[in-house]
Amino acid sequence: MKGLLLALQFFTIVPVHKNLPMEKQQISGMYSLFPWIGAGIGAIACLGLYFEWSTLMTGFSIVFLGIFLSGGLHMDGFIDTSDAFFSYKDRLKRFEILDDPRVGAFGVMAVVLLVIGKVIIVSEVLAAESFHWIFILLIPFFSRATLTMLFVLTRSAKESGLAHFFKQKMNASRLILATSFNFFVGLFIIGWFTDWMIAITFGVVLFIFICLFRNWAWKNFGGITGDLLGASVEVSEVVLWLTLLLLLS
Repeated sequence: MKGLLLALQFFTIVPVHKNLPMEKQQISGMYSLFPWIGAGIGAIACLGLYFEWSTLMTGFSIVFLGIFLSGGLHMDGFIDTSDAFFSYKDRLKRFEILDDPRVGAFGVMAVVLLVIGKVIIVSEVLAAESFHWIFILLIPFFSRATLTMLFVLTRSAKESGLAHFFKQKMNASRLILATSFNFFVGLFIIGWFTDWMIAITFGVVLFIFICLFRNWAWKNFGGITGDLLGASVEVSEVVLWLTLLLLLS
């Protein structure tokens, strides 16, 4: 329960006004349950399906609610990561840009393209005849499970910050087991409700994404940071929505 409250406190706009312990058990529990926070956000985003809107407006509502309910946390990480990566500076300068609260031109351009692209892709998926509402619920679930797996498998790029603190506290073996179970449950649900080929494809795409993103983080930043993890959530969601669009077309 304390892990769940921590997940709500750190990763959503839910007001949890309580001082909670942040030891190994609670931090590990927080990340084990993190994908289910994503599923909860997706469940609320499903409410957009009940309004007689165009697919474009429904797609916008789904994207908007995902950003709003998470407090824009992952989007902020994506913006900072874009500013740092596209600066083409050395690694030390990139870390300075990550820590800079100001938003640069590259961050603005990247987030505009991300949001517009995501709204269009989601809208196109909604228009497909074989679309199922379960995807709205499970794509945020998978993106957060991906974050957790990346966090566990990749060393910290910095020896400071909240992400580094959490990494020192987590139980890696427990989280790998819990996250693998979460992936299995999510893929099973997709196969059961929709098509097993979609579930298998999602599994392959997620595996490839984790490997590529981890290697990219190693090469360009020497490890993972909180901003990079936030970016992984946004990018993995776009990748999954795009994969779904290709499968349903």
